[in-house]
Amino acid sequence: MYWQCLKSNFLLSFFVLIFLFFSTPCFSQEKQAEPQAKPAEPRKVEVKLDKDRYKGGDTIQITGKVPPGMKVNFIEITSTEAKVQVGRLDRKDFKFYLSTEIPAFYTIIINENYVAKIDKNGTIEEKPVKEIYAKYKADKKWKIGEFLKESNADIAFITPPKMISEIKVWKSNIVRSIVGSRGEPQPSLTDKKEIKREAARLLQARMRRLSNLFVLGKITTNEDGTFTATFKLPENAPKGAFSVVAVVDKDVKSEPAKFTCEVSFPKFYFPVAGTSVNIFGPFILALAICTFGVLMGAGGGFILNPLLILIYHMPHQVVAGSVMPSVLFSQASGIYNYSKIGFINWKLGIGVGIFMALGGFIGPLLNQFVTLDEYKFVFGIVLLILAALMFWQTTPGYIEKSKKEKAILEEFKRRAAAAKAQKEQKS
Repeated sequence: MYWQCLKSNFLLSFFVLIFLFFSTPCFSQEKQAEPQAKPAEPRKVEVKLDKDRYKGGDTIQITGKVPPGMKVNFIEITSTEAKVQVGRLDRKDFKFYLSTEIPAFYTIIINENYVAKIDKNGTIEEKPVKEIYAKYKADKKWKIGEFLKESNADIAFITPPKMISEIKVWKSNIVRSIVGSRGEPQPSLTDKKEIKREAARLLQARMRRLSNLFVLGKITTNEDGTFTATFKLPENAPKGAFSVVAVVDKDVKSEPAKFTCEVSFPKFYFPVAGTSVNIFGPFILALAICTFGVLMGAGGGFILNPLLILIYHMPHQVVAGSVMPSVLFSQASGIYNYSKIGFINWKLGIGVGIFMALGGFIGPLLNQFVTLDEYKFVFGIVLLILAALMFWQTTPGYIEKSKKEKAILEEFKRRAAAAKAQKEQKS
């Protein structure tokens, strides 16, 4: 019995081993034959433009496709070739920031139906972007950093930080600011996070208004993932290459679609101002204003400055600097003609001119610290004072009381008549 049990156990064990030996390869083959799970496909956003070349005033047709269930919420448009110099003074710590790599044109189109998600101490609050936009648009002291965060548009602020390699910094103080000194040089900003934060502020210093940087637009996304949007380039758009990026969220965005903005006669592109202007407008304006300005004993710059800012929306620093050489020509021709009729007091003119040269040195340095609103306010006050004084001096009562003024006017008329008679005799 013992041997029989042992024999049966041995045979059972033998057959089990045989079964395992032949079944194991089949099992492994079955496992190998099982299809491996496919890796998740990256979520891509496609964006296309109807053309690759535009002019100022043209409408861009933007189309593309997003993964199912997603929507395009932001579209970033940047001039990647045309760059300008922008500086700003932070008056809290008196630091002056300057970059020569700021895009001449920049805007973010925000879907008008987008609902922003705001994180308040761990609680997510939803708010329509239309309400956020209206609030900041009404606030003259709006801050771009706060708007970017509250509207979620910070996820679409992509291209400028990539374009800017560094932002120069100076440490100033009140006294140095008054005399126009930038102060002591500080280490430049090179960290991308710091550049992103300061680049947004420099863009605000250039564009000024919320509507110049951010636009509420209709971005339509269909059920199949296709989307459409339109954007009208401003008439004064800079020339050169542009990029367009469609953004769904922080992690899902398109590769840049590129186009070129062309500028042709009679428009000219002014690189320092970063704008394109119809050249005949400023020419005719300068002719009319300088004719009147020379009659008043000035170059006409005090009239030309505000008109160039209001009509052509140029930066006030660029306008102030650009008008100086134009005034030089009108002043030179005015000096020549006034000297012909012998009505120039050279001692007075040269004496006053020396101190004007000192003011001309300080003024341009001081101008870089002044905002547009401050510039308009000071300029307006000066013009009002001058207008009041000139109006007062032209009243009949003042002229009658001022014999000296009357004598000067009579002398001017006599010399003008003599010069005219002498010219007629020669001819």
